[in-house]
Amino acid sequence: MTKIKIGIIGSGGMARNHLTRFASIPDAEIVAIASRNEQTGTQLAKEHTTVFIPEWQRLVEREDIEGVVICTHNDSHGEMTLAALRSDKHVFVEYPLASDVGEGEAALQLAEKRGRVLRVSHPEAVSNTHTALKQKIGELGDLLLTAFVRLTPGRGARPEILFNLPVSGTPAHFFIYHIYPIVDFFGGAASVKRNAVYEGLRETGQYDGFVNTLTVEFKRGGIGQWTWAGGIAINAAEEHERYVLTEGTISDAGGEWHCTTPSGVTPIPIPDSPQQTLQELWFSEIRGAADQPPNLEDATVALEAIRISLASE
Repeated sequence: MTKIKIGIIGSGGMARNHLTRFASIPDAEIVAIASRNEQTGTQLAKEHTTVFIPEWQRLVEREDIEGVVICTHNDSHGEMTLAALRSDKHVFVEYPLASDVGEGEAALQLAEKRGRVLRVSHPEAVSNTHTALKQKIGELGDLLLTAFVRLTPGRGARPEILFNLPVSGTPAHFFIYHIYPIVDFFGGAASVKRNAVYEGLRETGQYDGFVNTLTVEFKRGGIGQWTWAGGIAINAAEEHERYVLTEGTISDAGGEWHCTTPSGVTPIPIPDSPQQTLQELWFSEIRGAADQPPNLEDATVALEAIRISLASE
């Protein structure tokens, strides 16, 4: 089988994680790594016996590369995705899809026009839990309310990309992985209301603490609410989710999911069957793109998610 040749943009922790996954795929060949950090980029390239390129633009233009993996800061995802698609490359990009809705829309249009696979790294596509919840939600009627709360302590050092509006966007955009699964369950938003409070906000756009809330009305009906608070005085991180539907309520409790109906409370079983990794799924989609147009459902959900997260600005 002919190997699929890929290039990686980025040399941080996520790039390392993806490289480890791709290196385990027999038909993957890592052709080049590009990074603005020459030291970490060169080191990573040596570890994987490949070429280091300082300029990411040169990587996406290489004719010997079929797919591009983007593992950079949030603010560059859209630009790099568009450049790779314009060069007829398949794209695997870290979430969020983009930090501008127009870039996200253009990316989907380009992927469809050129028959390229565009996959965003949201893991729900290969998650047994997400699949089980989606099936159960489909059995419980119409959505009334979905509510999500995440509280994060303020202790410890933070990477420079956290609590940084220019680089990562608002907290809602940084935590878009909390928005994506709910959009996949219930569809896009008809309207979005938001509020944000920042503590210690500086001219650089960095801050020390925050509260960010979103309330959406879904196009298909029902209300969605998200609350994030970070840099606060709390002993440990807390996270709670509820899906309230006309025929029952789904909730998480101690890492387990339960369904409450008029007849009682029952656990939601999560299958333990092995799944493809996202990297393997992307490769299978690239193979399939030779015979039929790629399925852009994941990218469409990712676009609807950034419509909501960017409305929080």
